[in-house]
Amino acid sequence: MTTRRSRNKGTRKIGSDYVVAIPSYKRAETLRDKTLTVLAEYKIPASKIYVFVANKEQEELYRSVLKPGSYGHMIVGVPGMANIRNFITGYFPVGKRIVNMDDDIKGFLEFSSSARRHEIPLQSLDSLIKKGFSESAKTGFRLWGIYPVANGFFMKEGATSDLKYIIGAFWGITNPGPILTVTIDDKEDYLRSLIMYVLDGGVLRFRTVAPKTAYYKEAGGMQEERTKNRVTKSAEALHAAFPNLTKLNATKKSGYLELRLRDGREEDEKKFGPDILKEYKMPKV
Repeated sequence: MTTRRSRNKGTRKIGSDYVVAIPSYKRAETLRDKTLTVLAEYKIPASKIYVFVANKEQEELYRSVLKPGSYGHMIVGVPGMANIRNFITGYFPVGKRIVNMDDDIKGFLEFSSSARRHEIPLQSLDSLIKKGFSESAKTGFRLWGIYPVANGFFMKEGATSDLKYIIGAFWGITNPGPILTVTIDDKEDYLRSLIMYVLDGGVLRFRTVAPKTAYYKEAGGMQEERTKNRVTKSAEALHAAFPNLTKLNATKKSGYLELRLRDGREEDEKKFGPDILKEYKMPKV
């Protein structure tokens, strides 16, 4: 793994434990049958699991659907993807180790060079999480994640620490507090990747593991409000906000306008930290 020492020195004073935060909206059955089932299969203690719902009505629905003992805490937050992400950041103390998961995770694949398709089911989710935070503490890069495509032919050994997209389906962070505030619902994971890269000088992405999930296809959740036009506007807004760190890509099979993340600055121009982040205007849609 290629790493660079972060400019942030405060990330070493962190807690010894982690929590799992799952925002969910109008997908109680999905959460029950997928992500919570997966966490139980990997023996992640229910006491670590926090489910965040949009309002009291949703809380009542979720409590009636979810299996007792499959989660430890249910928190009434706020509606909207950006809003709930920021709510979760504010809910936990600065320095807390938080694993964020979507509610429709069906499992995880792990790279194996000896397997027929170069992939096997992930052996230990807890070990992955602990490794993520351990490497995060060593490098000072507070945001870490996994490979976005569940295909062993694309996955590799090791990890990267340059500017990479950290997919929102599953990611870990040592909570930086309100300096991490996302301002768009679509592509908020791209924005978070950019913010944390500018703050810390790198983000960690493990190439050996990927989540099994159905991007853009699961009913409920963000699909309730996502439109191709809004996704396009979000991509354009991100590119306008971070022109030297992004490129637009209109050739994705999904049909959505996507971003590519790449630090296009000259080496002597690559500076990081809170003051550098202030030079960028956060996108609005």
